[in-house]
Amino acid sequence: MRFQVLGPLTATVPLPSAAQPRRLLAVLLTRAGQFVGRDTLVDELWPDGAPSSAAAIVQVTVSKLRKTLSPGLGAAEAGQRLRSGSRGYALAVEPGELDADEFLTLLSSGADDRAQRRRALERALACWRGDAFADVAGGPLLEAHKLWLEDRRSAALLQLVELELADGDGRSVVERLDPVVAARPADERFAARLAAALGAVGRRESALEVLRRTRRALWDEAGVWPGADLVAVYRRIAGTEWTTPGPPAQLPPAVPDFTGRAAELADVARALRGPAPVVLHGAAGAGKSALAVQAAWRARRRFPDGQLTASLRAPDGTPAEPAAVLTGFLRRLGATPAELADRAGLAGLWRGYTADRRLLVLLEDAASEAQVRALLPSGPGCATLVTARRELPGLCGARAIPVPQLSTEDSWALLAAIAGEARLREEPEAVQRLLGHCAGLALAVRIAGVKLATRPNQRVADLAARLADDRRRLDELTAGDLGVRTVVTSALRERSAAEVSLLRLLAAFGGPVPDWCAAALLDRPPAEARDRLDALAAAHLLDPAGTRWAVSPFVRLVLAEGPADTGQAALRRACEAALALAEHARGRPAPGLPKPDPALARRIAADPAGWAAEETGHLAAAVRLAGAHGWHELTGRLAEACTALAGTPWLGHAARAVSVLGLVAARRRRDPRAEAEQLYNLGTVYCQHGHWRRAQNYFVMAEHRFRALDDPQGTGAVLAALADIHLDGGDPRAAEAELREALGLLRDCGDRRGQAAAAAQLGSLTEDIGDVRRAVESFEVSMLLARECDDGRRHDQAAKRYADVLRRHGGLDQAADLLTGALGGAVRTRERHWEAHVLRSLGDLHTDAGELADGQRCLTRSLALFEQIGHRHAAAYTHRSLAEARRRAGDPAGARQHLLAAMGVFRELRDRRGAGYALLSLGRTQAEDGDGGEAARLLRTSAGLFRELGFPLWELRALRELNAVTSASPDRDRTREVLTKIRT
Repeated sequence: MRFQVLGPLTATVPLPSAAQPRRLLAVLLTRAGQFVGRDTLVDELWPDGAPSSAAAIVQVTVSKLRKTLSPGLGAAEAGQRLRSGSRGYALAVEPGELDADEFLTLLSSGADDRAQRRRALERALACWRGDAFADVAGGPLLEAHKLWLEDRRSAALLQLVELELADGDGRSVVERLDPVVAARPADERFAARLAAALGAVGRRESALEVLRRTRRALWDEAGVWPGADLVAVYRRIAGTEWTTPGPPAQLPPAVPDFTGRAAELADVARALRGPAPVVLHGAAGAGKSALAVQAAWRARRRFPDGQLTASLRAPDGTPAEPAAVLTGFLRRLGATPAELADRAGLAGLWRGYTADRRLLVLLEDAASEAQVRALLPSGPGCATLVTARRELPGLCGARAIPVPQLSTEDSWALLAAIAGEARLREEPEAVQRLLGHCAGLALAVRIAGVKLATRPNQRVADLAARLADDRRRLDELTAGDLGVRTVVTSALRERSAAEVSLLRLLAAFGGPVPDWCAAALLDRPPAEARDRLDALAAAHLLDPAGTRWAVSPFVRLVLAEGPADTGQAALRRACEAALALAEHARGRPAPGLPKPDPALARRIAADPAGWAAEETGHLAAAVRLAGAHGWHELTGRLAEACTALAGTPWLGHAARAVSVLGLVAARRRRDPRAEAEQLYNLGTVYCQHGHWRRAQNYFVMAEHRFRALDDPQGTGAVLAALADIHLDGGDPRAAEAELREALGLLRDCGDRRGQAAAAAQLGSLTEDIGDVRRAVESFEVSMLLARECDDGRRHDQAAKRYADVLRRHGGLDQAADLLTGALGGAVRTRERHWEAHVLRSLGDLHTDAGELADGQRCLTRSLALFEQIGHRHAAAYTHRSLAEARRRAGDPAGARQHLLAAMGVFRELRDRRGAGYALLSLGRTQAEDGDGGEAARLLRTSAGLFRELGFPLWELRALRELNAVTSASPDRDRTREVLTKIRT
């Protein structure tokens, strides 16, 4: 079979006429023999946005192509050209079947002999029948490949005409390049060689006409003048200079290690094509000047009448006078001393001097619109590029281009350009930490690079560790006259005292602050507060994100060095506002607290769970702030509200900090009930992280407090929590006793929700110890109780646990119904961790039913959710489930990879139950891989763990697998012994 892409797409078999199959084939040919991902194909087939059925259309299109390219062969049969795999689709192309491969092979042949090289290039160019993929319109991948092929074609043509010129064959060059230059008159490379060839064959006037035509095309198409090569050809043929305007040329030297900023450079290049001023605005130290100078150098040839530069800020930080700047500009444009003596007429003189010129004016560090307005050139061929710390909205028609933080990739590239790529590759993790401390600020990255470059023996990790300390980071980010502290302090001096005070108050929260909090700090209506925040964001001192605002990292560090701001009344007002809103979200009265803004109150009432999810982090910050100021009553109430709204699991440092502060506040207030609740919360936090011993200590203390208070509801909740710890610790009898006591206490006090949760726990426990019948009864009771008190969440949680038991004992259909309902509830309540748990159970269900693709899809989503939340422990269980799915799909290597990830977490957290599960799966995997000895060892260890934990049902499962790989009689005797403990 033969494929031709150097022209219209053709093949030796009839290709479909529809656009989609041809486009798909073209994309696969660009990556011949390689797998192309399905997402990539969707992007290529629908570059402007894919329909919802895109994946299905791709599958149908692939099927059609298979029938065309490999008629009569199935998708998995030998000889099939269009193969499918987990990474997408690949088209098999043999050597000599693709004209582009032939072209590239010829392009690289005959390198040692001039004549052979010339013949090879001629044959290579003969492969082309027109433009690459001439009749196929594609997405970004195909278009990039077309450009690459065309670039190779141009390179081949250039090499060939160079050889022909060296051989004195000017006539061949003329014949070859005349149509090319006629079609592309602005291409200086071909124009220069065509003119040289015309001159060599005695056609001097024709050569000069080609050069003049190219000069006009360059100006008309790009607004630039000919380069040095074309000027040299003109000088050689014409015998005279080809003069172009020159001075003044005042641009500062471009930074030699400038990297990144591709998007911003492109934006500036486009904007400089018109006379409207272009304003590059960004934070102090963001790299605005380096970007402006780089962009100006790239555009300078479009401004042949000169480039003028001025700083609009004096060395002492005061704004420069426009008259002084105008005087300097006019002097460089040739104004006489007499003209410059009339200071009042400088503006008119400037307009006159710039009316017919093509000038590029670079104005750095502008403080106001008025400064810039007086310096704008009047001619339509002029352009003005301005750098400023805000976008200068008062400049009519100005194009404002923000200079954001450097991306991680651009930060790495800048650091590598200064300190050396090889050095960074030696410590990639330390480099990532260092760049994190630089927060994308170009100046900070530059200073860090300079420090590394001047200290070749210093490890990157050492500098990263020094930058990790907030108290010394600004001292470290200083090199010579470069300093982050200096530029940030300068930016803060431009703001009023009230604005700096507001920034300091916002920084006290240590993270993003919602606008309602700013309104409380200012004691002003939300609209007025947002105006103040917008002004600070426009000056790049605040980072806005919707309705949240964060003080920029280095601004926060500089403010922390300043005098302490009393502001306690404002901070307390903001903490009280946070408590009032939290209580409103909980549907509880908040006497003595400020009334929330009506619009915000309505939004919270419409979606309290959504508001709680957004604001938990800020509420935690309010708890820390109240605790630091010694407002114990407020701290305790905030901690209790924050914990209640966060739900379970609440992971991360904030959960522990809030509970500790709540506990301290309760003890300071001598409130035993609040103390018991916070002890319970701390136990829950440690339990979620897998720190069982600490969790047990806090639960035991909480139990003592609740019993002393004669609080059956609190005691029952703590006993249920302790039961989980005892169960995982290998004491199911203690766990069962605690759950039965908890159920009695909760029944006596009428807490049906608590009973529902405890009954579901008892169901899981009784299944673990081998009493399946009692497990089913407990789950049925749990769901009945949840239904009676209209608690959908408790019902879904019990249903999920019940479904796991049913699945393990063959009730797949009922389990599927329960899990479908539970997943719907999790999605409705937007509880991502619960959604992840249900998805894991659904994945296990699909795997057990033999629906491996659906199972892996659910499990992959579950793992992604757990990793987003940061729940490593739960993620480890999903890894174990994914391992089972991979094992059943015939991928033992993939299964082992997931199991090793799970085992690492289980060992770290000392989770013996999880380790038992993982060892059971690993033993199965080794057995199927033919390693019976290792499988027996793993399965025997797994059975031993379950025996120690008191889980006979799981021990039996491990022993059955063990009996399948060994005939040892002790293992079979133990199996019979365990069977006597199982009740179904």
